[in-house]
Amino acid sequence: MDRGFFSEEILKFLDKLEISCLIPARRNSRCYYEERIHLNEHFRYHKRLVRCGCKKLGTNLYLFEDQVLMLEERDALYDKLDAGKITKVELHEEMKKSGHILILSNRKMKEQEAYELFKRRESVEKMFDIYKSTLSADRLYLHDDESVFGHVFIAFLSLYAYCTLELLLKKAGANKKMTPGDLLF
Repeated sequence: MDRGFFSEEILKFLDKLEISCLIPARRNSRCYYEERIHLNEHFRYHKRLVRCGCKKLGTNLYLFEDQVLMLEERDALYDKLDAGKITKVELHEEMKKSGHILILSNRKMKEQEAYELFKRRESVEKMFDIYKSTLSADRLYLHDDESVFGHVFIAFLSLYAYCTLELLLKKAGANKKMTPGDLLF
């Protein structure tokens, strides 16, 4: 799930229904970010070193530290400080969290598995972006249910075809040179 859905109530609700979930904590959730989690493990994700640790606290807390992300976030924080958007006190508080990703789950798993599941949501978000922008499927001017269902069905088939072409291009090693849209044209 996305950070926008983060709340204790949602976690409890999904746990009661025995639905496994993985949700990143909001950056302003002090109770979880202040919890001490030792970064005893590490792995590489796309050639980037990620240090990690896990702690059971009613739910499973997974903490990840990405040094590249930390540098990017700290640079952005100093830009905000220089622009007068944050104070030095706010800078200091935010620096503690820079480069850290905290994920909660009601399911016990290896840290790397939790991180990879979290990162996979990007591909889902990319599909929604393609659905809305490339296929223009979010522009509905239809007046009855049948037309809407038909439009959504055709858009789904188009997205499926787009993803299939993207996969074929990737397997052929041509995805750097062209997109599925280029291939169709």
